[in-house]
Amino acid sequence: METPSDPATARGARLQAVLCAAGFILLLAGTNATTPLLPVYRDVLGFSSLTVTLTFFIYVAALVSALFIAAHPSLARRAPAMLVAAIALSFASDLLLATGTVRGILAGRMLAGLSGGIGTGAASALVVAAIGVRGRALSATGNLAGAILGTTVSEIVLQATGVRATALCFQFHAVACALLAIPLVALLLARRAENRRLIGGDSAPGAPVRPVLRRQHAVLMTGSLAWIAISAAIVFLPTYFSDHNLPLVQALGIPVLLSSSLIAQLATPWLARRMPWVSGMGPLALGVASILVAARFGAISTGVAGFALVGAGAGLAYRTALLRLTRGASPATQGRLASLYAAITYSVAAAVVLSCGALAQAGDPSLVIMWILLISGLLALAAIPVAPRIGPAD
Repeated sequence: METPSDPATARGARLQAVLCAAGFILLLAGTNATTPLLPVYRDVLGFSSLTVTLTFFIYVAALVSALFIAAHPSLARRAPAMLVAAIALSFASDLLLATGTVRGILAGRMLAGLSGGIGTGAASALVVAAIGVRGRALSATGNLAGAILGTTVSEIVLQATGVRATALCFQFHAVACALLAIPLVALLLARRAENRRLIGGDSAPGAPVRPVLRRQHAVLMTGSLAWIAISAAIVFLPTYFSDHNLPLVQALGIPVLLSSSLIAQLATPWLARRMPWVSGMGPLALGVASILVAARFGAISTGVAGFALVGAGAGLAYRTALLRLTRGASPATQGRLASLYAAITYSVAAAVVLSCGALAQAGDPSLVIMWILLISGLLALAAIPVAPRIGPAD
């Protein structure tokens, strides 16, 4: 990746990286804003359990489909237009979600999935084109930053306004999308020749990426395991600790998990210089063990520490796997690989969570969750020898 020598060009590149990263984080914040509102949809708006489940299924189906489509070489060259289109779709999604109707929310979730899917690779390619290898982890770190931002703001609005939050959250997000789109579009137009040279003129955007994926099966395995851990923890563990009468762990667990995951990802360069031999699988396995011990013996501090370890381990593993997968990739190929990596890991995690949810519905939920934890911990331990280390990946 070339480093811009002209000061004005360098400033423009840095600004592009900031705005495109902010755009991706904003997209993911919008898709995660629904999570705190699901109980309101069910208890106040009268949504059935099937409808609430459909809000998740439709979103994931649209997201994964868009991620696979966005990995096509002809679309990878059009990253600027794709990112702007993603923000426009997110804006339209907000308008539908704000209606508070079943049809509006389901259609809005579909558009939210499409926006996240086409925006993932596009933002990644534009950031790498602007600042080089420093931007390779955007789709991992930005995903968590968006999740934290979206769920936190939505929860605050919900606590402050009650049922009105079902509209206000998405109205606020729509305004944020519109405000960000103005400088982003202006900058991308000003830098269209530079981006065309770095992305559209890439000599290898159509290079096959399947051989890369086949060579990196261990990377994809650890990345999928990391995302399964995060997804399963968010979906199942609050109920698990509620059943074990540990309300403090139930309340603190998910915020601690997401925060520790983001902190671990941001601290990876620092950790790589001091502990290059570390992978995320060790902390993940230790965190799962801590959660099981906490549930068994009612240990609050151990339970919170377990969430922190699971979050940190999963965050390190997910980011490190992405960096290993995309090492040396051109901006366009970076965008394609980032889209495919997200599509594969999200698909595997969604399939596991939905299957486990069906088992929990049919049997004893606490017992099913305990087995999920046990199997996840054992798989993390088994993956330690082959999991990518943080040192070589950076």
